[in-house]
Amino acid sequence: MSDVIQKTAKYRIKQIELAEARYYKSLITVLDRIETQVTALASRDLPIQDGKLIELQAAIAIRPKIKQILDTEYLPLADQIVRDGFNEQAKRIEKAFKRIGNIPVEFQELTKGDLQLIQNLKQQWFTQFKDVSNTFTRRLSEKIYQNTLVGNDFTQLEKELRQTINGIYASSNDPEIQRLVNYVKANETSQSATVIAKVDKAVQTLQTKFARDRAGENMKRYAGQILNDSLRDFDATLNFNKANDAGLTYLKYYGDVIPTTRDFCRNVINGVYNKRENGLFTIDEVRELWANNNWTGKKAGDPLIVRGGYNCRHQWSYVNPDWYDDNGELII
Repeated sequence: MSDVIQKTAKYRIKQIELAEARYYKSLITVLDRIETQVTALASRDLPIQDGKLIELQAAIAIRPKIKQILDTEYLPLADQIVRDGFNEQAKRIEKAFKRIGNIPVEFQELTKGDLQLIQNLKQQWFTQFKDVSNTFTRRLSEKIYQNTLVGNDFTQLEKELRQTINGIYASSNDPEIQRLVNYVKANETSQSATVIAKVDKAVQTLQTKFARDRAGENMKRYAGQILNDSLRDFDATLNFNKANDAGLTYLKYYGDVIPTTRDFCRNVINGVYNKRENGLFTIDEVRELWANNNWTGKKAGDPLIVRGGYNCRHQWSYVNPDWYDDNGELII
């Protein structure tokens, strides 16, 4: 019999990946606009003498204008993600519960409780997106104030502003740097092993040859992580809530194994931690397994929500052990 649980789990995972890639491209465009507008604002509003910044009052007065740029450009995308992105994934979860079928009818559709949870999650995640905007309004303003205080060249400030927004992916007048930046931006969401290798090589070149700091505290890094976490954690939270209402307390772990898959995820998928022949875990067993293992990229939170940690592309699916035979084959 076709494993409908596996198919619905992989369907949800794939749709999250497609949504994330779509929104990530929009995020790159938004951050590029912010970078252009902030540097143009600084060039226009900050007095310069002999190439150097000279007026602290102007540096202080520019902050609300920076906030307006970030709020105008970034927050509409955040709103679209939590409205459209969350709504679309909620419908997919509802569809998955309907496809499984062997669940009380009243829990196959989104309930009033589900809809309230969705609204709460939208508000929670939009607040986190907004925190990124506020944080980088402050950091960009501080860069301007600090550079003006010591009378740095405007070119130094411009570089710092660009990299505070886009990190090593900031725009550059150097054609070789810009070519690499453009390639990474166009291909960093690719699932092709060949393209991934080329992206990694381009990033390495940016880090070494051009001495750019990949781990910098930049807006792209934070906004990208919030984007990833919001879609995946929303899916996991709503899925857990519906499963809990339906009385499903056993789980199976689903998702593909790729070269960057963490050992924890690889071991769960390959049955290393199996407690029983059919590969099912109870909720308590998952939490115990999580508490007793450590790995790079482990993320604070409930393992049923954060799965394998930061950027994890796997999902727990909730099941009834009566749906499986002793060999782990689905019989519903």
